[in-house]
Amino acid sequence: MDRKPIKDRSVPKITEIDKIARFYGFQPIIPPTIEKQDFEYVKNFDQSSYPAEKAALLRMYFEDRMMSLPQPNMFYCERPFHGLKGLTGRKNPFRLEGSIVSLGSSKSICECLSIQTGIAILNHMGHKNIVVEINSIGDKDSANEFQRKLTLFVRKNFNSFPADLRQAIKKNLFVILKESKDEWQGFQIDCPKSIDFLSEASRLHFKEVLEFLEIMNTPYEINHHLVGDPDIGSETIFSIKDQGDKGGLPTGRQELAYGFCFNRLAKMMDFKKDLFCSVLNISTKLKKKLKKVNAKPTKLDFYLVQFGPEAKSKSFIILEELYKTGANVTHSLTKDKLGGQITAAETSGASYIILVGQKEALENSVIIRTTATRAQETVSIPNLAARVEELI
Repeated sequence: MDRKPIKDRSVPKITEIDKIARFYGFQPIIPPTIEKQDFEYVKNFDQSSYPAEKAALLRMYFEDRMMSLPQPNMFYCERPFHGLKGLTGRKNPFRLEGSIVSLGSSKSICECLSIQTGIAILNHMGHKNIVVEINSIGDKDSANEFQRKLTLFVRKNFNSFPADLRQAIKKNLFVILKESKDEWQGFQIDCPKSIDFLSEASRLHFKEVLEFLEIMNTPYEINHHLVGDPDIGSETIFSIKDQGDKGGLPTGRQELAYGFCFNRLAKMMDFKKDLFCSVLNISTKLKKKLKKVNAKPTKLDFYLVQFGPEAKSKSFIILEELYKTGANVTHSLTKDKLGGQITAAETSGASYIILVGQKEALENSVIIRTTATRAQETVSIPNLAARVEELI
């Protein structure tokens, strides 16, 4: 029997935001439509994180047979999704609403790339004073142990809570962390912290994301009150905020994007096993409508190949340098094996291959190889943008 072809979800028109997402590896797509079955799976969940959209994304992954494609599947799509009346909002042409999504890989690099992409988009829109608030609830076992300890804390202190907190906790245990009220602060400070219960694997995962933020010199703070969606969430939770300033004085933080993993949702939807998923939702005002142009095939200028942990870390900085040039670049940062990356690079049609290994990472340099002649040169990373501009 012939297999149904994988559905083409490519968008006919793209914006500057789509181009930024595509540069970092997130292909712009037409998102799935929310169907009744998607909502049925999540109707009893906290609706503030739009769980029906997450269910629709998972259904798309399996219906479109995305598991047969190289993993992870990374894409960007506009929100809100179309679907059931009352579950989706109307698109506002003066707001940017979009999702940066990664499906099918448990690697922390997926979250790192989504943060890097989200910040690049927000910088493009004029938000320059960015801070990332971040936390982790870990894998299923870590999250369950945290919830058990939080439950014990609530039981022990319940009679000491203000009346409004007692009422709120009866409906949602995690409200003690999620809501900010002056009279609750003392109890919130004393609450168990989720990162104290991380498994070894989850601790390493979280450490890798923090190291990425440090490599990129991105200001960040650990916020123990970020717990994501306890119904479906796992691993890293992060909020990207504009710290704001007026005349050099702080004006208060404004959340621009919020991300988390929802690895446990697949099994709740009766699929055979969990699927590693992460999403970063961006929501912010636009000064003017986004202009759309026809999405045309572009000639690939560079293919970035990395091998080794130090090289992978350095690749985030290299991407930033390449982004400044406006060159058309693709990469395989989620891949580890050198042979597969080289093969992909040589068959991609890219004019040049940028290689960075352990030696280059330590020397803060890259090798630029001309695909047609295999001639190559070594360029320092501080001089990379200037050299790339000469080549294109």
